[in-house]
Amino acid sequence: MDISDSSILHHVGLVLFVLWLLSHYNCCYPVAYLVSLIYLYLVHERYVMRLRKKLQFEERKQSNQRRVLTDSETLRWLNHALEKIWPICIEQIASQKILLPIIPWFLEKYKPWTAKEAVVQHLYLGRNAPMLTDIRVIRHSNDDDHLVLELGLSFLTADDMIAILAVKMRKRLGFGMWAKLHITGMHVEGKLLIGVRFLRRWPFLGRVRICFVEPPYFQMTVKPISTHGLDVTVLPGIAGWLEKLLSIAFEQTLVEPNMLVVDMEKFVSPQQESWFSVNEKDPLGHVRVEVIEASDIKAADLNGLSDPYVKGHLGLYRFRTKVQKKTLAPKWQEEFKIPIITWDSASVLSFEVRDKDRFADDCLGFCSINIGEYRDSQRHDIWLPLQNIKTGRLHLAVTVLEDIVPRGMIIQMFRKHQMWKMKEKGLPMTLVIKVLSHLHHQKSLRRWQITLSQLMLMG
Repeated sequence: MDISDSSILHHVGLVLFVLWLLSHYNCCYPVAYLVSLIYLYLVHERYVMRLRKKLQFEERKQSNQRRVLTDSETLRWLNHALEKIWPICIEQIASQKILLPIIPWFLEKYKPWTAKEAVVQHLYLGRNAPMLTDIRVIRHSNDDDHLVLELGLSFLTADDMIAILAVKMRKRLGFGMWAKLHITGMHVEGKLLIGVRFLRRWPFLGRVRICFVEPPYFQMTVKPISTHGLDVTVLPGIAGWLEKLLSIAFEQTLVEPNMLVVDMEKFVSPQQESWFSVNEKDPLGHVRVEVIEASDIKAADLNGLSDPYVKGHLGLYRFRTKVQKKTLAPKWQEEFKIPIITWDSASVLSFEVRDKDRFADDCLGFCSINIGEYRDSQRHDIWLPLQNIKTGRLHLAVTVLEDIVPRGMIIQMFRKHQMWKMKEKGLPMTLVIKVLSHLHHQKSLRRWQITLSQLMLMG
């Protein structure tokens, strides 16, 4: 059974047991029934969200399967070999040699503020091997990799998978106590991009770079205290924290163009050296978003008003405004600077207006714009009608700034144009640096290259 298909009847039984216990001691007040209904509603919403997310992924997977990949071939033989070798040695290499050194880095960087320390006490990925769904060679690469592969990965662990995560709470919250989380199931599906650079000597693989092409489908089963009991990933509060933690960890570090870089020479070395790093790409530019105000917002509360706020995202970057209390015409006047990682994919900036409630926030409408239509470095003042609702408008100001040339690109262009020869031609390097600072304001890479070429002739 899929780990996301656990029955909601467990939560219904828990609520009925608590109500029976309260009635047995004559403590079953009407507020207990209200809290029970709210709890079941939130759990139901979580299950619905999980199902919707799974259906969306299945639809995307089927569309990918319908697409003709001329470079692909059947992987049945490779999956059969992987299935046989996995329990003998590959599982131990994957869990003990690869994941155990990497996971502490993620825990230290992305642990919540309530936790002082988090360690992995035990990790076993189970008897089921990951399955490769497709493979193809990427013919063109912008980097110095000798080989770039795109792999379709599907990893659904068996019921013997177990990982124990120990978390030490901060003293002012949990009195410094340790809490254990038992991860008993995991499901990961997505497309991996693997770049390999070869060597002429041992270990023949110099560098391996790994990332997901897009945010992967990821679900897991987490149980406190022991491996038995309720899955806490569907509980309100905990579910949101875990989902946000995993989303940030995946999207900010392991989704293209960000990459996990493995130095294979250090990996096979008997010396204890840090053999991996996370290569986070510099942005190509930024979009300055000003969330100014809204008008004619729908009344979502019993008092005829709302407590609206705006949340939005562009690709992997998410932002949110403050909550304006009891108003239908909120004024936020907040500004966000969002990095632009690539122009190759659709650059849709999405907004959603929501009403802040104690338990579950209501949607007051949403809207979106394509920032590719505003690439002129000018400030655009926009009123957008809210969709999926009868009334409401959102006032924004958007400015797209493409004036940042990444540092890595500067180094690459230095090498390409052999700018170190400028010093031999008698051109002062202070002038080179000054010109480079002005090049940050060029509108396109082509114009930037032309200016560098002209600078080469000044000697």
